[in-house]
This record gives sequence, structure tokens and C-alpha cells, in this order.
Amino acid sequence: MLIEEQKQAAKKESATAPRWKAVLRAVGIAPSSWYHKPPETPKRPGPAPKPLDEALQAKVIEFAERYPWWGYKRVAIVMRRAGIEVSKKFVRAVYKAQGLMQKRRPSKAELYQSAKLYELLPTRCNALWQADVTYIHIPGHGWWYAVTVIDYYSRYLLACHLTSSFSAVEVSAGIDLAMQEAERVHGKLERMPFLVTDNGSSFLARRFQARIKDRFTHVRTRYRTPEQLGLLERFHQTLKREEVYWQLYDNPQDARTKLDAFRQRYNDIRPHWALQPAAGGDVVTPADVYVRNEAIVLPTWQGWAKAAKKKLDDAMEEDAKLKQAA
Repeated sequence: MLIEEQKQAAKKESATAPRWKAVLRAVGIAPSSWYHKPPETPKRPGPAPKPLDEALQAKVIEFAERYPWWGYKRVAIVMRRAGIEVSKKFVRAVYKAQGLMQKRRPSKAELYQSAKLYELLPTRCNALWQADVTYIHIPGHGWWYAVTVIDYYSRYLLACHLTSSFSAVEVSAGIDLAMQEAERVHGKLERMPFLVTDNGSSFLARRFQARIKDRFTHVRTRYRTPEQLGLLERFHQTLKREEVYWQLYDNPQDARTKLDAFRQRYNDIRPHWALQPAAGGDVVTPADVYVRNEAIVLPTWQGWAKAAKKKLDDAMEEDAKLKQAA
């Protein structure tokens, strides 16, 4: 009632209302209250939310506990792949009701490859691999190292080799395991893959160079540019967040067993956001592309890189024509 009385008093003082918001604030009235017009009849409450199907809810909780590293969107896809008809909306409702929603930590977006790597952007499996090394701590055994090798096109994790050192010999062993996995799936490779690494001492060593000679075309990134290994840098975050930080390894052998289980889960079960099937529908897993030859749409940023490369080529061609005309 007080607001209504103030309204009437203000309207009598002035037929016009210059800068009403400033005036209202000055007299201590919220503009939202001033302009609010209550409905003539109160709105009827909407229907109560339907109770969640208990059996299906239990399934969602089961999958959420089985894969605690993933959010509701990915879990919904995994459930559908397992033959359980469930919508993303339903899974989200269960997560919200059960307090399972996770606020994902902000992470840097995957960085583009440099201009020198544009021509390496693959359109098939086994065209380009990336290899790197990351640290893993094992209580009572100190810091160990995981040599990881991934197929760029399919995101398939070819090898995750745990070793006590990142010497040229051990890094070469990781590459050998990747080659064994590739030939297990595809047979003897007809073309020589590009192998992209950074400039770590193990990758520059003569022993490593001799080991990969005639097997790969070795491409090293520029010094101090880890973004050129953006795919593996991003993968290592996933490895730590979904595996290493959830475990307390008993010993190196226990770590190897669990890392192998992670590799199987990453390749066969975990849907990858970059792997959009050409036929549409949910994103697929690396194994769908690498093993089962699922056709995918090239990631948007790869298209951007190719367009940029074409623009650069066109400019160079135009410049050459102008030089010839001169």
C-alpha cells in the first residue's frame, strides 16, 4: 500500500516523468516495484514435476558411479551406446536431483597447429601421430613417466607406456608398442606416418632417430611452443583428471594395469567431442573411427586451418604472377 500511495503523490506533483529511475532511487523506491503491474487474478501454479522413473534413475546412478570423471552429457551417450534408451534431459535431471552435477574446471582450449604443420592435417587414420611424455607419481617409487602416442585423426590412443625414465630407449619402446597396435588393427602400414614430437632430449637422441628411420617422417615442433602439440597436451589433462588423480597406485605394475584399463576405456567407451559422425547423431569413440572405420566430419578448426593454408597459397600464387608480369 505504501508504494501505491507514493505513486499517487508523485503523479499529482508532475504530469510528466523526466528521468523517473533517478527520482525513484532518490526517494528509495525500486524502479521494478514502481513499474510492476500485479495481475488482476493470480496465476495458477503449474503442474508438479513428474517423478523420475526409479529403475532408469538407478541405471543413471550406476553409470555415474562407474564413470565419475564424466559429465551427464557424455554419460547419456555411453548409456545409449550400451542399449539403454535415455535422454540427455533425463540424465541431467537425475544428476541434479542426486547432487552429481560437476562444475568442470576451466581449461585452455586446444590450440591450433602452427602454419608449418598445416599441410600435415590428416584426413585418414595413421597419417599423423603425436608422441610425448608426461609425469606420473607412484607413492614409494617416485616419479615415473608415461610415453603416450596418439593417432591424430581418430584420437585413438595407440600406446601409454609407463617407464622409470624417458631415455631414447624407453621412448622408442613406446613407439614400438604404438606400431604393434596399429599393425594389429590395420595390418602392415602402406604409408609412412608423420610423427610429430617436441624437442625433448630423448626425441633428439641419435638412438631414437636411428630407431624411427625408414618408419616415420619425423616432424619436430618449434622450440618453446607446446601449443603445437595441443592434442597431446589436452589429452594429458584428460589422463590426469580421469585416471591418475583418481588412483593411488600400489606399485609400477599396478599403475601399468590401471593405465591399460584407462586406455581401453578411452578408446572403446569414452565418446570424444571431436568425433562427430558424418551420418549425424551422437559423437563416437576413437575405436569407432580407428577400428571400425566410422566416417566423421573433420573438426571445425581443421577446416579453418585448411582455409587459411589455401588463402596463403593463393596469395603466393598471385604474387608469383605479378612478378612474372613485371
